[in-house]
Amino acid sequence: MSFEKKVAPYGTWTSPITSDITSGGVVSFNELHVNPKTGQIYLVEGRPIEKGRCAIVEVTVAGESIEILPKKYSARSKVHEYGGGAAILGPDGKFVFTDAYTDGVFLLSPTGEVEEIITGDPSTRFADFSVSTTEPHWIIAVKEYHSQDGGVVNTIVAINTRTKASKTVVSGADFYSHPRFSPDGKRICWMQWVNPDMPWTGSQVYVAHWSNGNVDNQKYIAGKAKKESVCQPRWHIDSTLLFENEPTGFWQLYRYDTNTEKVEYVQLKGYEDADIGAREIKLGNSTYIQLSKDKLVIAYIRNGADGVLLYDMQTKEVVELPLGFVQVAFCGLRRVSDTHFAIIGATTKSATALYLVNITKPGEKLLLKHSTHIDLPASIFSEPQQISFPRTQGTDRSSSSHAVFIPPNNPDYEPSPGTNPPLIVSIHGGPTSHVPPTLTLESQYFTSRGYAYCYVNYAGSTGYGRAYRDELEHSWGIKDVEDTVSCIEYLDAQGLINGKKVGIRGPSAGGYTVLQGLITYPDVFAAGCSLYGVTSLKLLAQDSHKFEGHYLFALMFPEDTTEDNKEKIYYDRSPVFHADKITKPLTLLQGADDKVVPIGQALEMEKAMKENGVDVKLVVFEGEGHGWKMKENMKRSIEEEENMWKKTLL
Repeated sequence: MSFEKKVAPYGTWTSPITSDITSGGVVSFNELHVNPKTGQIYLVEGRPIEKGRCAIVEVTVAGESIEILPKKYSARSKVHEYGGGAAILGPDGKFVFTDAYTDGVFLLSPTGEVEEIITGDPSTRFADFSVSTTEPHWIIAVKEYHSQDGGVVNTIVAINTRTKASKTVVSGADFYSHPRFSPDGKRICWMQWVNPDMPWTGSQVYVAHWSNGNVDNQKYIAGKAKKESVCQPRWHIDSTLLFENEPTGFWQLYRYDTNTEKVEYVQLKGYEDADIGAREIKLGNSTYIQLSKDKLVIAYIRNGADGVLLYDMQTKEVVELPLGFVQVAFCGLRRVSDTHFAIIGATTKSATALYLVNITKPGEKLLLKHSTHIDLPASIFSEPQQISFPRTQGTDRSSSSHAVFIPPNNPDYEPSPGTNPPLIVSIHGGPTSHVPPTLTLESQYFTSRGYAYCYVNYAGSTGYGRAYRDELEHSWGIKDVEDTVSCIEYLDAQGLINGKKVGIRGPSAGGYTVLQGLITYPDVFAAGCSLYGVTSLKLLAQDSHKFEGHYLFALMFPEDTTEDNKEKIYYDRSPVFHADKITKPLTLLQGADDKVVPIGQALEMEKAMKENGVDVKLVVFEGEGHGWKMKENMKRSIEEEENMWKKTLL
């Protein structure tokens, strides 16, 4: 008996991917940890159904999940506002973690007993812990202190679990990350940077001697302000230091010998044009590990997609592991044994999941846990496609930009004859970040209903080397919009979309591009949805948190820009001052407690739109910051978006 598909217009198809599934059916795998002695695997899970609480669970090889963190705690950090590095496993098998509810620091045993180390104080935050293997009562960590006058001071501190006290051991820079003990306990390393740099524009790696809570003989190793950024300094088993640097224009692996004080380039032949590292907006990044003295497992990014390598430090052999991943999670790679590692990855056909890999049989990776517990038919999913397209907008029309295109798909439907699908174009935040071609329920929610969906990795995106990242300098609000419109024109010319029915959406910096797009190209877009997007650049410069307090300037101004010209650029590129040019409906979704883009920006935009008589709707989510963590808010957010597209794209 043959199955007859229903014929229905694009965008009207019924889908089993509901808003309840996209909100409550998915957990975020924030961090991966492995007991160095026993090989037990643990996840830090962000749970929307528990209002964003972050649990710590043991995941067995059989796929069983065992809760070990009592429900009164949430393992999430707030350093730099974006957090990360909330927990670490010590050599004794106990977790060190910071609690999001109290900002205290605690020890957690594998059986769930909790011991307070540092009493919580709302003015003080800790993250990115490292426990000494030779003196396990010593912990080093990043500390962020917020004074009553609004000042913020970042340092590296040493925490003594016996005395339950901390003291500053490294200070003077604006920011720190990756403090780590060497295997012999005699040295520490760390990353640091100073304003106006971000960690991915110019940062440095240092080492120093350690002795019973004291640090001396600090030594600069690599990295240059405004020119070269480093990431993931990590001690090797033999007490040499591995780290990533980008003098070649790509983050590549380097090795520092503490005896000879020489830095060696660790060449991964065939992957010199790949990034062995990533933009570190959060703490605790782990995308390369050592399995043994000779073997490294390395996740890389090339042309916007990830892969995984096995590297032999003696023979210099590089082997691509056939895992199928196009994305490896930020803190998603940990050693289990000399031959096994755990990894959080996603493919073009499967969402984020936790796997166990045996390097002797890499093609037989063992699935341990899905990030979604909802069983959906594979036939409902549409496979993302990486595309490059010519720039047809702006002054630079001799080069290409990049995107991930996802066509509509639903096995129960076929479209009305002779029609092309409406397009939802999604602009990533950052703006220094990118979207890999992974399967996500966010996009599949819409493609299964008959929309085409596209993520634009515009100029400034990561995953394509430093030169591409630097293309957005001085041009934010211009080149990102031009690349977006060029992408739409390309898809329309290829007959993949209906170019007259295009909606634009995006979070944070992506929300800013949404507004700039509606202003600059009013005839291209039918509607827009800005999620906690920037509306006033000067307000952003004045109100933003310390971590991003200077980020804006390189994106907007050449170094020799006068104050008068700065004011003009602020005005010219701030959507709130040009709201009269927006003629299409706009939805604004905003967290009430957002410290990155405060709610005042959305309120001002709503006011300006209403004064001009344009259709605008502002939805404020109480208890949310820069992004949604709670199920009910995730659910309403996607439903508000869908309502907008139903009104404007169908």
